[in-house]
Amino acid sequence: MANSHIKHLIELAQDESLIDLLGWNTFFQPNETEEFIEAISSYAFPYSRKSQLIPLGIYLNQENFPIGYVVLKCLNMDLLTAEIGVAILDKKYRNKGYGKLALKRLIVYAFNELGLKTIGAVILLSNKSSINMVKNIGFVVTEVKYKSWPMPNGDLADMVFMELTKS
Repeated sequence: MANSHIKHLIELAQDESLIDLLGWNTFFQPNETEEFIEAISSYAFPYSRKSQLIPLGIYLNQENFPIGYVVLKCLNMDLLTAEIGVAILDKKYRNKGYGKLALKRLIVYAFNELGLKTIGAVILLSNKSSINMVKNIGFVVTEVKYKSWPMPNGDLADMVFMELTKS
């Protein structure tokens, strides 16, 4: 993504409701592109490790700015695993299937092009729509960790760990 597109996503992220969905402080200054990329690259699975990040914008057409992003993070090429993340930051396009479509395309890329065998997703237990979306794609719950994710307000939130295995 171009720097101007990341800045656009930062503008869209200035929405307090996203904090409860994503579990991190979404308020960044337009020039804090590195900090924004760092926030979307956080990981939780034990097999994950800091490594190459593949962030991709979700575009409705090539001429426009992105409405959100998908990210493949923490690639572990020894174990052939990674974590995924997705967010539709533009309110007008939430709950319309764009995140699911982008996620499906990223999964196909991860399995077929990168040769991964397992993809993990970690979602706040309170984010029922995201949990249902990834379950619908085929992810299964592997663990629930209660009071394990520090929220920006200092509370600890419950997280659900899910995995999709290439079959």
